[in-house]
Amino acid sequence: MTASPAVWNVPCALGEAVMSVDVAVLGGGAAGLTAAQVAAARGRTVMLIERDRLGGECLFTGCVPSKTLLSLARRVHAARSTEALGLAVLGTPNWAAVQATLRRTTLAFQAADSPQAVQASGVRVVNGEARFVAPRTLELQCEGHTHQIVAQEVILATGAHPVVPPIPGLADLPYLTTETLFDLPQAPVHLLILGGGPVGCEMAQAFVRLGSDVTLIQSAAQLLPRDEPEAARHLLQVLRADGVTVHLNATVQRMRHGPDGVAAELAGGATVHASHVLLATGKQPNVHHLGLDVIGAAYDERGLHVDARMRSTTVPYLSGAGDVVGGPMFTHGATERGTLAGLGATGLLGRLLARARAPGAQVERIPWVTFTAPEVAHWGLTETDAVRQYGRRVTVVEFDFGHLDRAITEGTPGFVKLVALRGWLGTPLGLRVVGAQVVGGPAGELAQLLSLPARLGVHPLKLALLPAPYPTYAEAARQTYLGLFTQGRAFGVRRPGRA
Repeated sequence: MTASPAVWNVPCALGEAVMSVDVAVLGGGAAGLTAAQVAAARGRTVMLIERDRLGGECLFTGCVPSKTLLSLARRVHAARSTEALGLAVLGTPNWAAVQATLRRTTLAFQAADSPQAVQASGVRVVNGEARFVAPRTLELQCEGHTHQIVAQEVILATGAHPVVPPIPGLADLPYLTTETLFDLPQAPVHLLILGGGPVGCEMAQAFVRLGSDVTLIQSAAQLLPRDEPEAARHLLQVLRADGVTVHLNATVQRMRHGPDGVAAELAGGATVHASHVLLATGKQPNVHHLGLDVIGAAYDERGLHVDARMRSTTVPYLSGAGDVVGGPMFTHGATERGTLAGLGATGLLGRLLARARAPGAQVERIPWVTFTAPEVAHWGLTETDAVRQYGRRVTVVEFDFGHLDRAITEGTPGFVKLVALRGWLGTPLGLRVVGAQVVGGPAGELAQLLSLPARLGVHPLKLALLPAPYPTYAEAARQTYLGLFTQGRAFGVRRPGRA
């Protein structure tokens, strides 16, 4: 979404050709903002360099607009689903009104991430581009002028860009990514989505509920490949019921212009015609054109090489934060990595604090959520991965929302799947939970709750015995955990793990 000029308009005004700072941060997304403000809060002089606008992907092209669009789509779907109550809602949502809501929501978040607000926290914000020209030395291009910034510590938080798959003919088409999708002047008549991960599934459901025809092409055997197969099957049924045409195990051999806009020729001979094509095929870290080779920083196409504290593995004064270091690319991961990088740039005590915080800040150990309706949330190991790693020690508890009173009253199907390791000799000693999958209800909140015993080092029995208010979805967490210790369908079905 377009940034408000009034919010961003901060002149460069450096004055000096060479400046020295304690910490220079490249990139003003979630990771860079967090790193800069953490370092400033610890008394360091910090310069934050952003070439475009503060807030990054999450604010303008990711979490904020996409979740707002999903919320609007859910409201439209709910309105259309009232026919059973004697009501009828007809027509198609006005795209201009949808975009106006997206802009208002984005603007509401912009104030906190504006240069004025960030500078009030002690961070100097500069609108420009920078790259290394020597150790600890950055060349900054700012308002047509060249400056040198000498920094004792540098934090790279330059994010990632959408992957463009090497499909013949695609480069000749006006394809969409999440960086351009929300600025479309009109809603797509027929949106073709390449990729069945979280972004592809979320946008497929949002646009079909807002009145577009949608076709989703997924090269893998299931949607959401990192989630449990049961969750992927459930979501597949929902998307198809909503009207999305889904092709699994499908390969696009060629893209070309078509009578409606674009055409995708699939292996096997089928051709899909659409008005627009959206690439939801992942992201790649922004590590090029930054002068990393000049200072000997190790990196590859998967990102800057860093250790658990986000420190470069080859350059002692360089850290990375957010998507630029690769791995799972989530906003909550970016802020955690930004915190580690910010602490690590503030001397010995800061590095010790980062070391202590690093285990809990591992992005892989934080639940992730696909914000479709129903929500799909996952934490930890899948059943298959757990069996590969631990063999016969794996036990699984499956709890269906058909036994959850709150879900019954709201008519929301779903389930919880808990993956655990059995205790020694059938006792609770040594029993621990290593993964969880939730579909339905507030799945993201439930996944967080289900993950807490393992992440906090608390025995699972404590959560199993902790009462929850009635009737709430939180009861699902307690009842599933009880299934680890007792029998009965009200507590889920316990069974051995299967590969």
